[in-house]
Parts: sequence; structure tokens; C-alpha cells
Amino acid sequence: MLTEELKFDPNNFPIALKMEDGSIVMEGMVENVALKKKSLLLAMGIQDVAGVVDRLRVRPSVKMSDDEIRDHMLGALTQESALNGLDINIEVRDGVVDLEGQVWSLSHKRLAGVLAWWIPGALDVINSIEVNPPEADSDGELSDAIKLALEKDMLVDAQSLRVYTNGYVVTLEGITGSVAEREAAEDDAWFTWGVNNVVNNILVDETSVHKLP
Repeated sequence: MLTEELKFDPNNFPIALKMEDGSIVMEGMVENVALKKKSLLLAMGIQDVAGVVDRLRVRPSVKMSDDEIRDHMLGALTQESALNGLDINIEVRDGVVDLEGQVWSLSHKRLAGVLAWWIPGALDVINSIEVNPPEADSDGELSDAIKLALEKDMLVDAQSLRVYTNGYVVTLEGITGSVAEREAAEDDAWFTWGVNNVVNNILVDETSVHKLP
């Protein structure tokens, strides 16, 4: 079912599925974070399944040790003024970045998670950061967090893009100057904690001066 629904390449990215105590255990490596999240959501929708155990990993663009990944994350937190001084703890094990601690807004939590996903050697990100005091989530908050990620991504011209969210499904519109930039913008949306799906309606125009029509 996963192969048909998500167009998996079972030869290069084999996924192992098994049942444990009524839950589906998904294990293996996928090509990108979009396939990982779509796979988990698809499994969650299967009837009579009590839950989904996520052991999927995303293929890294660069092979890095746990110490190198942790150093990159520490550097990213240090350089990001919005996160300076916040109580964020980092643990890296087998390429998986686990973020814990406390911040004072969902936007801070989401930004920290995006920074972790940007590390080229990260295989997965577990964002367990708590927001204190608790903050009600919303589509608007999620859109704002994605816009912030786009603004901070040097591969993307955020001013040329629009972000809409409905039921935690994100729609991207606007113009990019290359396919790579279009894909980077979509990745940023998927990297953001709480996103259930991304509809990428961004147009590619290599002659664009990166201004919205």
C-alpha cells in the first residue's frame, strides 16, 4: 500500500512494517521528510490500528557523527538571536536529534525544530520542547512559523512566497527562480512541527526577479 500510495522505491528505500500490540511499527530509511510524514499519516489512518511506532529515518545529504550533528545544532542555536538564552537541551543518538527543554512560544519551538532539520547529517528530529506557559495552537500560528523559517532560509526568497494553512495543511504559492528553491521552500514547510500536509503551488520562473505577481 505504501509503495502504491507514495511511490516508494522499495529497492533503494526498503521499509519494514510489523505489528506490535496492535500498533504498526515502521522502520527503514526514506528519501525525504515529506515521504516520512506522509507514510506515518497514512499508517495512522488504517482501520483498527491502535497506533504507529515511528522508526523511519530520512536519508542524510552528508554523513556526520553524533558529535558533529550536536556541534552544528549548538552553533545554530547560538547564532539564532531569537533562541539565545532559552532552555533547549540537545541529545543526538545514531543521527537522531532529540530537542527538549522549555520556550515561551510555539514559534520558538518550531524554529528550533527547523534548525535541527537543516543539519545535513540529521536522520530525524524529535521535537519534545515544551511551551511554558502553554499556548493555543492555530493555523495562523503555523503559517507565521513557516514564514519565519522561509525568511531565515538563505536558499529561499521569502518575499516571493505566500503561505496559507487550513486544518494544518499548508499551501505554498508564489514564484521561485529554480526548482531547487521551490523544493527548499516545501522542505521548510515539512520541517515545521505540526504540519500534516503540504500543497506546493509555487511556480518556477528562471527569469523571475522574485516578486509576487
